[in-house]
Amino acid sequence: MAENDKRRLLLAAGGTGGHIWPALSFGSWIKERHPECEVGYICGSRPLELEIYRAAGVEPAVLPMEGSPLSGVGLRQRGRRLASLFSAYGAASGAIARFKPNAALLFGGYLSFPLIMACKRAGIRCAMHEQNARAGKVTRFAAKLGLDIYSGWKECLPLAPKDHLRTGVPVRDFELPSQREAWRKLALSEEMPEGPKVVVFSGSLGSQSIKESICEIAASGEFLGWNFILPAVAEKMERRGGNVWLLPKVWEASLLYAAADMLVLRAGGSTLTEAGVLGIPALIIPWKGAADNHQYHNALSFVSENAGLIWTGDEGMDILASSLLRLKAMGRKGKGRGLYGQGNIICENLWSAIWSH
Repeated sequence: MAENDKRRLLLAAGGTGGHIWPALSFGSWIKERHPECEVGYICGSRPLELEIYRAAGVEPAVLPMEGSPLSGVGLRQRGRRLASLFSAYGAASGAIARFKPNAALLFGGYLSFPLIMACKRAGIRCAMHEQNARAGKVTRFAAKLGLDIYSGWKECLPLAPKDHLRTGVPVRDFELPSQREAWRKLALSEEMPEGPKVVVFSGSLGSQSIKESICEIAASGEFLGWNFILPAVAEKMERRGGNVWLLPKVWEASLLYAAADMLVLRAGGSTLTEAGVLGIPALIIPWKGAADNHQYHNALSFVSENAGLIWTGDEGMDILASSLLRLKAMGRKGKGRGLYGQGNIICENLWSAIWSH
């Protein structure tokens, strides 16, 4: 294909924000850097998926599918999901026929199954992006079919290094305001208090245990001068003990990152990459319910290259406290450290990989 030819790229992502935000981030980068390329999006039918897309100003095509038949609860739900797989294949074929993409990039999750089949039947080049250091079922399936696999980390277990190309995880291009301006826009208090500011991300599915642990640690003597901000854990803003803010969803993530001296977060590939690119030290609490324990592998990959520590929850509150103190001592990392400042390079890597064939 000539460089100036009109290109159409189909991006498919659904399930949780961990799959969707990298697709949206890459699409936004393409719109800015390669306006000659038309980008289309496909997601599943879960309400959360459409909520994330629409918050980003994107209206995706929707496949009539809410989850993988491999992970359904009970025979009835698995049966429904298996039936929806065939409907989704038909819908995917229709979307491809209408959009006429030159290539499709799938960001994993259950809706990739019907899209792989639809792309193969239509003769459309199809590749997979894996955001985790341990590949999901669909990525392993795609690798066996011979699809190109682009990975977010140096490992993509159990695939051999020769079977995947590390591009990194596409992340949003943030322009961060000052910490004081972010505090004002978040409307946390009239004056920004002294002391470290810790922003706590509990994942797109939320986590009561993280909320409880942070509220407990915030009330202990050595942390009374710290400030803890927990978005997406309350219906409306609630303040506890003077140094904990429980917030509803905050769609402007740039305000949260700007407000943070350090982060506490789950080990989703997208959020970890954002922390690394911005150089914010992170205490990582891997979600134990993640498939194949992939969040723990993500965390290991992150701390091997970036400023971070891992706390699984099993070590107890004393280790949580000491980890936060060690994190404070790390401070923000500058150029040459891990993923810092690599956001544009990650997208360039992925763009080049897609069109290199």
